[in-house]
Amino acid sequence: MLTSTLVVQATGGLDRRDFLRRSGFTAGALGALGTLVLSGVRKSEAGPPPAPGSVVTTRKNICTHCSVGCTVIAEVANGLWSGQEPGWDSPINRGSHCCKGAAVRDDVQSERRLRYPMKLVNGGWNRISWDQAINEIGDKLMEIRATSGPESVFWLGSAKFTNEAAYLNRKLAAFWGTNNSDHQARICHSTTVSGVANTWGYGAMTNSYNDIRNAKTIMIMGGNPAEAHPVSLQHVLEGKELNRAK
Repeated sequence: MLTSTLVVQATGGLDRRDFLRRSGFTAGALGALGTLVLSGVRKSEAGPPPAPGSVVTTRKNICTHCSVGCTVIAEVANGLWSGQEPGWDSPINRGSHCCKGAAVRDDVQSERRLRYPMKLVNGGWNRISWDQAINEIGDKLMEIRATSGPESVFWLGSAKFTNEAAYLNRKLAAFWGTNNSDHQARICHSTTVSGVANTWGYGAMTNSYNDIRNAKTIMIMGGNPAEAHPVSLQHVLEGKELNRAK
């Protein structure tokens, strides 16, 4: 299968339908959307608090807003995410949330969340079918590939990808015929990695939150963690108040 596919691709006989079918374009797109099951899409509302006696289950998870990894305890009643609490046993957020984490339920419940393809037409967003979206995207991709070659497209991954979605994204780029595949952090962190690597010899975080709490001297330059990073501020305050850091 793979050999015949590569032969067809090399000879230019790969049409849009074959490309989408063989590359798993649809599966990759859905994987990037968090393995969304189309038949299971439905309107979800927070609703009133569950009635007395209702079964409320808790599900432990991690907030997806940033890379800190705060623990979120979701409360689910009647199939709806009805409430949440921060994880008190988490060594990171230790029973608290920042404003984004406190509102993470809106990622699921918000009426502004996209649940189907939208197309901008004459300045307005219109809902279209999945078939139309896949067909139009596939047609345009194949047009670009035919006129400008596979190297003309850059497949950019996302920090919101799961490991599986990142794997699919890379495989899709390879099947497309290019090595132009990377992660969005290459853009937003290339300068910081270069600076940190040249300063400390390592291109990523060099310390943990435990080091903040156990430090004897803490220097904050050009930052305001009370506004920008209240979770880390807890560790700063603990280092100051319990460890008597300067």
